[in-house]
Amino acid sequence: MSYEDKTPFVKEFNGVKAPAGFHYMPNGKLMSDADHVALYGYLEQTITSFEIDTKDISNLGESRTFTIRGDENAVFSLEVYNETSATYYNFKTKTWSSTKTKLRKKRVEDVYAGNIKFIAPGSSLDTYTITLFAETIHNIKTKHARFVDSRNADDSININKTKGSNSNILTRKIYQSGELNLRIACIAPSLYDTSTGTVNGATSGSNRIVLDAVSSESPRVGDLISGTGIAASLSTLITKINPDGDNVLEIEIDKADSATNDDTLTFTPPFNGFTPSDSGGTTGRVNISTCSGASITSPFTLTIKPATGRTLNAFRVPTTDDLCVYTNVTFGSSALAIDGEDTDSNAKFFRWPVTNIANLAERMTLDPSRSGTGANTTTPAKISKYTSTISSQQIVQGEYENEIEDITIEDFSILGVDAYGNDVTTVDRNGRITAQVGNITFDTQQLDALKSDSNVKIYAHGAGGIKAMTGMDVSLSNVKITQTQVSTTTTAASAGIDISLTEVGNIAQGMVLRGVGIDRSSAAPTVVSKTAKSGGANVRVTASQSIESGQTLFFDGGTNEIIVTGTIEVSNFPLVTTQIYFDVESFVSAI
Repeated sequence: MSYEDKTPFVKEFNGVKAPAGFHYMPNGKLMSDADHVALYGYLEQTITSFEIDTKDISNLGESRTFTIRGDENAVFSLEVYNETSATYYNFKTKTWSSTKTKLRKKRVEDVYAGNIKFIAPGSSLDTYTITLFAETIHNIKTKHARFVDSRNADDSININKTKGSNSNILTRKIYQSGELNLRIACIAPSLYDTSTGTVNGATSGSNRIVLDAVSSESPRVGDLISGTGIAASLSTLITKINPDGDNVLEIEIDKADSATNDDTLTFTPPFNGFTPSDSGGTTGRVNISTCSGASITSPFTLTIKPATGRTLNAFRVPTTDDLCVYTNVTFGSSALAIDGEDTDSNAKFFRWPVTNIANLAERMTLDPSRSGTGANTTTPAKISKYTSTISSQQIVQGEYENEIEDITIEDFSILGVDAYGNDVTTVDRNGRITAQVGNITFDTQQLDALKSDSNVKIYAHGAGGIKAMTGMDVSLSNVKITQTQVSTTTTAASAGIDISLTEVGNIAQGMVLRGVGIDRSSAAPTVVSKTAKSGGANVRVTASQSIESGQTLFFDGGTNEIIVTGTIEVSNFPLVTTQIYFDVESFVSAI
């Protein structure tokens, strides 16, 4: 070995250590370290990569491995610091303390592997800074690989995705949140919120009511109707809209009532008040403990119950496509008219500016609720690309002669979600966009009244939509439906179409009556109406029955309890507690 060879200093020769600041030459003589470096320079070694999973750490704590790769004689130190608790990781004791410590001056030797033991966080969010130092030892000068920048959508540096460094320091950030929850509930986007209308002319003992107008979306068959002149103790339902085909503002109800002129009637959809719902607080909601970035697989049991006096009926087993989430958007002060659209106050528009387009995507649907934030929406409507076409002609060459063929070609198109030149203004700690002004375009024109509306819901359905809106992957498996049988007892003998029962709350119009002594000779008798929402009352059925007092009767075609069981699998859980919904309108009917 020649003197000039750039090899690491030999600090011990024949069992004798060199004095501090000196090393042995190949011939066994001592030489000053400083003189050697001055004459021959440093032996440069490179750390080529630092690999550690930077997704959020489990709230329960976990051990996370790391690998450092580089030249054989590269030397590094590694420091792990909890910014939140002001503590350092001790690689020897595998504990955390306020005493500053690090993994000091280790050789890479091609690859160095180790692990860090993270404990449960001491706050709602712990932030860890991991610093890899490229060390200069003796005549070895270690450096990092060439710096390669990485930027988030808002042009801020994504420190965890950069490579290499222009200095002797390379940094990574890892976060650890406290316990979060995946919450599972239900939602009925278009059949929960109430609507109202005013009576046009008093009625007396009639099952027909004419309205002046409706203040929001028109009432529907199956709505519960209430107001002055409508008996509050009864369960009065709308059975027909425009019963004679000559007046869209006329409704028919299932019993005679006397409505007061100019009174405001309230129309309550069948899912209003059901649980567990977005508006029903925590009642019946499923909570699954997790943390940000986590992957979980968990069984669940969800019990869906209607409001008093209503019944439910599941007509199929739900799938992942029936899951949804939503976000709220605020519309700008005016629409962005597309060529050909009018701009007066009665106009409708496809394209609308909103204050935030972050995590919106095509096929997401606009709030269909009758009142509240959906009062001014025209639905069904979904975010969609707008395409304008023009008609043209082309010459088609034939074997013997040419023909002119009419064709349609695209003139211009507008994206369903368009930044419109606006910059991203905010990203979260994972670099996911959280704020950006832009435009959204719907496949159905919206009235000018939608302008300036705030907190209007945009729904994302199915695995793809949920992924786009929240960043998490979700799927269901082993889903099963169980419906509780509705039954009650008679409180008196009957010999007609009216039957006195102990409890009518779970019985609804259209349900099929079954039991000992029920006459099914012509057709199965069904419920026509009931005299109260709940409690002891009479039901009227389609055929006369002779039934004894105290007899148990069964009612099919509805239930007061739907139990949904299955397994939910989620990965890349968001940074905050997140609620996911079964859209009950897609697999449950309510009466």
